[in-house]
Amino acid sequence: VTKEHQTMLFSPTLDGQVATLVKRYMKSPQEISIDAPTDTVGTMRHLFLGVHHMDKNRVIAAMARAGGQTVVFCDTKRTCDKVADDLAGLGESVSALHGDMAQGARERSLRKFAQGELKILVCTDVAARGIDIDDVGIVVHYVPPLDVKTYLHRSGRTARAGKDGWAVTLAEYNQHTTCRIIQRGLKLEAQAPIEVFSNDKRLADLGSFLKTN
Repeated sequence: VTKEHQTMLFSPTLDGQVATLVKRYMKSPQEISIDAPTDTVGTMRHLFLGVHHMDKNRVIAAMARAGGQTVVFCDTKRTCDKVADDLAGLGESVSALHGDMAQGARERSLRKFAQGELKILVCTDVAARGIDIDDVGIVVHYVPPLDVKTYLHRSGRTARAGKDGWAVTLAEYNQHTTCRIIQRGLKLEAQAPIEVFSNDKRLADLGSFLKTN
């Protein structure tokens, strides 16, 4: 390669290993960032629920039964597997989706989800990049994301093609502050998460939470 050349790197994200490569191999790089479109927020409804950690999976199952196809975001592969196993034990049609799965297994899970054979996908952020389905009714944040960008990136799997969708964040008692940070970033009214248990009838009609609070 001649001295007079231009190196360009394209990546969905510039964090983690990608950022390390940039620092190691590029000289005085200029970053051009194109934010993900957020126009889906207009048809997206946001719900923050206070849930005990032992009741989370039952809450997810109750929402999915009434609210259509559901994508659950977890922070680790181990949590994905655990949540998917627990939901399967509750009788739900579910699959985990993460980087430790073989490519063929990931593709089968995505295909079954797209065809409606699976009701729930439990994903990590990286694995979820392959999800391009218009009929996702609910995105569940298993724990509150640490920043608004991550929240929107995950939530953007619902409310597509002009359809309505729900972004539901499950928060334990010590995570309410993180929820308020997200609410401020989205210019939503600051509200404490609504305390619920899995036998709450409102989980069958998420809109009822907005009517009563």
